Amino acid sequence: MIKSSNICIIGGYDSLSKSFFREIKKKYNSPIFINVNSKTVNFKNVFNINIFQLKQILQLLNHHKIKNIIFLGKISRPNLNEFKNDGEIEKYLPQLFDSFKKGDGYILSTVINIFTENGFKVISPNKVSSNFFFTRNDLNKLDILSDKIDSNKSVKILNDLSKYDNAQSAVCVNGYIIAIEAAEGTDSLLKRTQIIRKKLKQINMKAGLLTKIPKKNQSKLIDLPVIGPKTIHLINRANLNGIVINPKYTMVYEKAKTLKLKDFYNLKIYDATV
Repeated sequence: MIKSSNICIIGGYDSLSKSFFREIKKKYNSPIFINVNSKTVNFKNVFNINIFQLKQILQLLNHHKIKNIIFLGKISRPNLNEFKNDGEIEKYLPQLFDSFKKGDGYILSTVINIFTENGFKVISPNKVSSNFFFTRNDLNKLDILSDKIDSNKSVKILNDLSKYDNAQSAVCVNGYIIAIEAAEGTDSLLKRTQIIRKKLKQINMKAGLLTKIPKKNQSKLIDLPVIGPKTIHLINRANLNGIVINPKYTMVYEKAKTLKLKDFYNLKIYDATV
């Protein structure tokens, strides 16, 4: 675990990041949160700064003697009409524009490089708290042949799609891919899966898996997949067998509740790396 009295979360102030911030307050003397979404948050040690105001962000980090940064929380796509030069951000415009052309993964890598160049260390949430990640003991053994087939097929397809900087999730039922995550996100993917399975008249048959893993070449410091109780509810509604994840790089919101629901619905959580 990283041990430092000065650490900062940069991102969107949502349920997961709020919970994570509450957790690190127990371990560190003076953590701060920089909320870069437009919705203002009025809590102690939470600072609301426009995502384009790089100079102000760097000054705030230095003022609080921050060295370690965690990027966490869903960030709304910035409105480019709000962009203004601030004496710092314009230095990186060529890199950022080039990254925008290549995809989200390149943008995130560029953001990490910007903060690294300014003397900060970007760390993964799993280096700070294990309470938001599954251990091997939390997971099921992948010993059902049909689940092995669905898992292997989804992992291969998602890894192949990684070169397009696209989806993190797919649903496979009895060896057939029936849905791949688009821009709508995993919750909508599972709702769409439920509709598809109804149309295929297979919704009454419990089968198939949601596979949700990081993109093959993405940085493991930022934009990690997230699951939680809502994910489990939606998997159950789609009448799937369970979910496949990479436990080291998948964050879990409300871990205890998620595991309790998994057992209640008799679902499986498998390790994609085994």
